[in-house]
Amino acid sequence: MGVLLSACLTREKDARKGPSSAESVQASGPHNLSPRGARNAASFGPEMQAILKVFQDQYDADSNPDGIVVLGVADNSLLRTELLEYFNKPGRLHLSAPEMTYANRVFASARLLDALAGLYNEVPDGLEPHEGPHEAPRLIHAVKEKHTVVGSGATGILDAVAWVLCAKQEGILLSTPAYNAFFNDFTVRADATIVEVPTSPAETLTAAQLVEKYETALQQARRAGTTVRMLLLCNPHNPTGCIYPREHIVALARFAAKHDLHLVSDEIYARSCFRTRAVPDPPQFHSVLSMDLQKEAGLPLSKLHVVTSASKDFSINGFRLGVFISQGNPEAIAAMTALGLMAQASSPAGNLWFTLLEDREYCLWFLAEQRRRLAAAFNYVAAWAAHHGIPLAPANAGHFLLIDLSRFSGKTAKGEAELTSRFIEKKVFVAPGAQYHHPKPGFYRLTFSVEPKALQVGLSRVEETLALESWIAKQPRLSFGDSHPPPALAAPDA
Repeated sequence: MGVLLSACLTREKDARKGPSSAESVQASGPHNLSPRGARNAASFGPEMQAILKVFQDQYDADSNPDGIVVLGVADNSLLRTELLEYFNKPGRLHLSAPEMTYANRVFASARLLDALAGLYNEVPDGLEPHEGPHEAPRLIHAVKEKHTVVGSGATGILDAVAWVLCAKQEGILLSTPAYNAFFNDFTVRADATIVEVPTSPAETLTAAQLVEKYETALQQARRAGTTVRMLLLCNPHNPTGCIYPREHIVALARFAAKHDLHLVSDEIYARSCFRTRAVPDPPQFHSVLSMDLQKEAGLPLSKLHVVTSASKDFSINGFRLGVFISQGNPEAIAAMTALGLMAQASSPAGNLWFTLLEDREYCLWFLAEQRRRLAAAFNYVAAWAAHHGIPLAPANAGHFLLIDLSRFSGKTAKGEAELTSRFIEKKVFVAPGAQYHHPKPGFYRLTFSVEPKALQVGLSRVEETLALESWIAKQPRLSFGDSHPPPALAAPDA
């Protein structure tokens, strides 16, 4: 839901390029809110209400077949049945007495932090090799409990990161098109300034050309009076679904070191990378934790941080468990911990997640099967797009791809908005590129990781909206064959 809600906030703030709107909005109205409260209230206007109605009328094959099929939110339901069976097994949620009170690590339990350390130190990320075992990454420094903070989803973590690393109106370099919630997460409370860098890993650039774009954006921001403090690297990238080559990460780290910037790597799709028919050999994913960027790029470990969550790689958006890792900056950990007091993780959600993480056999099966199903779902949508002559951008990570519908929208911002409205009238929502600050009107981010029947119905409604031949309903529904999880562990130890 955060994706849709932030769309209107993004438009309302216009990426916060000018003076702080928190200072310009006066306390007014019958309830006499503070300036920042009035600004937040104003953001919940008619457009926000329209978005909320999309969620209130979501498609369900059994209970609401005439509802809106949401193909515009990064939510992975391809293994939801298996996850529900796993979590709903009698005794699965085995709460102990300490979990009924405040967590023993302020923001979460020590057991969850230990399980997260095991995830990073021992569980593979990135693409599976064509041959041989999929091995865990070799981290430069092992992740330990003391390096990790857990908060209320990645949104809560990113909000806290901006608060901790940036002063009011200081800048954050962000490549665009970008995940639209970033514009909300970094500005609504921390009041940071987004400095857009018009580039993405979907472009064919050398490392030097990439850095030149960041340098240009940085210097423009400085001339406008903005002090830039941080570079946000989204890898794998949202909304393109592309993976940054290793040499590009090193180059950006060197750039960050040169300008004394914090490099924050959002790696929320690190274990959702896959090969497709379109791109069988994309760049391999490399976590910044597996790269010695102090040695290769001169970036101090105190300036390097990682953000992730349970939401995407583990398909549990509703658990609201975000993660911050910083191995060389205990002050940042202390500051994030202080903020964590106001956004503590839920003990039951944390219990269920560490249960899955500790059940290593099931966890490895789940992640491998998820990669397989994501690839199959991408190929399914790619075949549909090819049949209709709709261009799409190849993706090898995440839950979505970019499709070019500009021939239907007239290649204008107004035409894109009108087409989006027509989609909703036909009971399907696809996210317009304007939400992500895409430079070309008519591009849409389409989520392919929804339940197969919903995907087929949604694509059929897209065909109807675009006045295309009804084709997808005549095709076999997406199927994953027989793949059974290993026997799950019994209830976790008390």
